[in-house]
Amino acid sequence: MESVAPGNPFDRANAVRIGDGDGDDRASRDPHGPGDEQAGLDGADNGAHTDSQLRNGLEDHRSDEGRDGPPSESGANGIAARTGPGSHDDDPGVREAQRMLRAAVAELRQEALFNFGEMTAVKLTAVLGQLLEHSELPRRYLETVRAVFAEPVGYQTTYEALEEPGAVLVLPREPGAGRTFTAHALLADLHLRTGARVGPLSFGGTERFPLRLLPREQNAGYLLDLPADEDETVAVSSDFGALLHDIQQSLKNRSSRLIVLTTPEQWQRIRGGAPRGVVPELGKPDPVKVARAWLSAEAPELDTTRWLTDGRIRELLAGQPPSDVLQTVGLILKAEQSAAQEQVEADPDGFNARVLSVVKARTDWREELLKWHKRPGRTDFQRNFLLVAALFRSATVAHVYVKTAELCDHFKTPVSLKGQVAPGVVELVDEIEAELDPADDTLDFGRPGWDDAVLSYFWIDRPAARKTFLAWMAEAPTTKTKNTNEFLESFTTDDRLLLANRVGAFAVRWATRHRKPDPLERIVSAWQRDPVLWKTATDLISAAALHPTMGRFIHELLLRWSKNREEAALPRLAVDVCAGEFGRRYTTKALLRLGYAAGSEDGGVQKSLHAAVRTIWADPTAREALFNSIIDWCAPGADRHVSGRRSFAALATLTVDQDGETVPEPVLLLNGGEDDEFRPALKDLFVGWSALLTSTDDDTEPAEALCLWMDAAHQHPSLRPLVFSIFRGALNAPDPDLARRLRNRLNDLLYAWQPYPAPDADATRVRLRHELADLLSHDRSRAVARYHPRVAGRSTENV
Repeated sequence: MESVAPGNPFDRANAVRIGDGDGDDRASRDPHGPGDEQAGLDGADNGAHTDSQLRNGLEDHRSDEGRDGPPSESGANGIAARTGPGSHDDDPGVREAQRMLRAAVAELRQEALFNFGEMTAVKLTAVLGQLLEHSELPRRYLETVRAVFAEPVGYQTTYEALEEPGAVLVLPREPGAGRTFTAHALLADLHLRTGARVGPLSFGGTERFPLRLLPREQNAGYLLDLPADEDETVAVSSDFGALLHDIQQSLKNRSSRLIVLTTPEQWQRIRGGAPRGVVPELGKPDPVKVARAWLSAEAPELDTTRWLTDGRIRELLAGQPPSDVLQTVGLILKAEQSAAQEQVEADPDGFNARVLSVVKARTDWREELLKWHKRPGRTDFQRNFLLVAALFRSATVAHVYVKTAELCDHFKTPVSLKGQVAPGVVELVDEIEAELDPADDTLDFGRPGWDDAVLSYFWIDRPAARKTFLAWMAEAPTTKTKNTNEFLESFTTDDRLLLANRVGAFAVRWATRHRKPDPLERIVSAWQRDPVLWKTATDLISAAALHPTMGRFIHELLLRWSKNREEAALPRLAVDVCAGEFGRRYTTKALLRLGYAAGSEDGGVQKSLHAAVRTIWADPTAREALFNSIIDWCAPGADRHVSGRRSFAALATLTVDQDGETVPEPVLLLNGGEDDEFRPALKDLFVGWSALLTSTDDDTEPAEALCLWMDAAHQHPSLRPLVFSIFRGALNAPDPDLARRLRNRLNDLLYAWQPYPAPDADATRVRLRHELADLLSHDRSRAVARYHPRVAGRSTENV
């Protein structure tokens, strides 16, 4: 494994990927391209044609806008005109491009709200996995951004500044204020107009951004999200502003550009000496224009103007940040998709009723839910059925029915579903005022935002039941329930995964909205022993950690979990997240969390540390800080000795192939080519190997590491003095008993590497082992002489 070469930051294949993103700020993570599962297949068969058609449509739309201000209403509605039914003859390529764009916009909006709608388990898992990839921003994603981006005042002037080679722009805004989406739109324009490759750039693992971290790519655009200060540590040095002069020159030599994301408070601290004009004059996103752009792109047949000129909708949008605007957009789309409202003379087409449903949804349907719960004869079974149906949106009604019985049992009001004593599904569906799809037996409330409102109402209305509900919710996707198969034909892994994704996404949204970790901690604890559910939890929280509006709270949560010593699952989850894209993107933050988690001696935490250490090592700028931390943990008597030993083993067994060598070389023995590249100190390698040799006999990593290092010494004679010195230094313990145990362990490992006599013994390997063994014996003799001086005669005792 090796880190990404500075000359090629876009290190992975840019395949067609499912669209995901937000309308406000997708800070510090890689968005991905549009399209659902079928779109991916279509793209593989006819990608060139549909890409071309989609690109041409978008370019036509943008040509209508003009370059001096935000798009006009006619320009925004131009998408609707060209993507509506029958607007493009019968060209199948155009129709497919339109379908892909709409699907991409829908998924972009859903991911922005961390609300994955009615996706299947397989598709949702794919979305979450691709959220966490580390790669270039795909063209299809960039085209989708441009289809929904509403240009604020000053945007075109800002873009013109970015287009200059060597340009550096700083956007000092709080997360959630549209800073990342604006940056992505700028990068989209740069790519579509100049062909530049664009993507995120890691800040690295040091306080001072290293210039050598700037890739050598020609004609590229980068997005750098500065890590926030936390836990009394400074993430970015105060001279960052002055460093921008050197960054500009370096980028200019490669015809590349950089956009920097920071907060106003952080920029105030680090801006000293910055070049003039790096902070562009950009207005705030206009809520109505943001809503118009998204509605026109996702639902071109919709009468957007009618919705956005209604005074009640404009009042909802007034002064709202983009994330809240997208909430309203989603409610409008749901209201339009719902069953036709009962027509009255004053509202012949039901539009007024649909507007009212959106307004009520923004107040969580509180009045309507109160009336429903107060209705005479309302039973606990009905209330629980409503609650479960809201949580497991679009699940089959059989799942909802059985899970309702389980929830009743948790609430100590058990109900039997056998026979015809309990109310049936049809009756319950009618009581909760839902619709039952006869084709797939799923429920739909029809009212926009109703399911989330039900959950919110329960949480407020039943504070004494919260703890019980959370416990049941966390266990719902597990295999603990005994009666599930009695009522369902099957409860497959996909069924459990679908429930897990719904439960997990709800828990993430609720926890970040209320800044309370209880739902997430319940899930982490309940899912820790199920590999499938554990990966789901890791993916969900990793995605949330890279989300623009949720990320800040999740970062705080991961820090808190890394310090937890009561529930081992929490630091383990924090370490697993650090082992993924979070660790690559926020290296400094990951190092801090690994340091705290290393204090846990839980086996699961220790195993997770192995992967996290390798992830952080992939960033050359983080290697020195990481290695120094590990050596501190490895020191004799350190309270994190077990973590240090496992972490050092992760690096000692890490190799890299060089020039087609048959024997890969351990990374800790590499002699870096650049003057400022980190090289471990010899004394620190002594400490690391000494800790590694103290491991238990059933630990396989010391044997693996020794084999790799001795193979390297055998293959590369120039490395032998270094390898031998390290092994000899590792045995130099002040305690004679410890020194003896280390020496015996090393000799045992050496014999396992090359036994002798043996029928297939390699003579050169045997000689190499004997040579090292002789040196170790020599060192032991000197040690024995020090501790047991010979008895001397009077005449020679002073000699």
